[in-house]
Amino acid sequence: MGEAIQKGSVVYIRYLDHVLYRNTPKPIKKATERETLGWLTDIDDEVIHIENDRTLDELPYSSGSGSGFVLLRSCILEIRKLSLQNPSRLPLNSRNTDIRNAESALQTKKRKIQPQ
Repeated sequence: MGEAIQKGSVVYIRYLDHVLYRNTPKPIKKATERETLGWLTDIDDEVIHIENDRTLDELPYSSGSGSGFVLLRSCILEIRKLSLQNPSRLPLNSRNTDIRNAESALQTKKRKIQPQ
């Protein structure tokens, strides 16, 4: 992996992913090539830890949790640090800060089952 990338950096990774096949006439012979973006949270000689979804601590409803995965270093085809000025401060969501005007993915008028 050439140049050392510091923990907390935003990275692009292209990697080989294991494939589970089942009840197929021919077994799959190759791993699948995939890519991801995320924050490098830990690294050692065998694995790297990527967090690709996390809660911002300053939000009033923050649970402080995140989601990610562990990736074998031997499966990495390419890793690049992304040059973002201050990645934890980028507005990845709507610029609307008024909670009263927030959009919901599931609008209450269109629900099949109404809350009780």
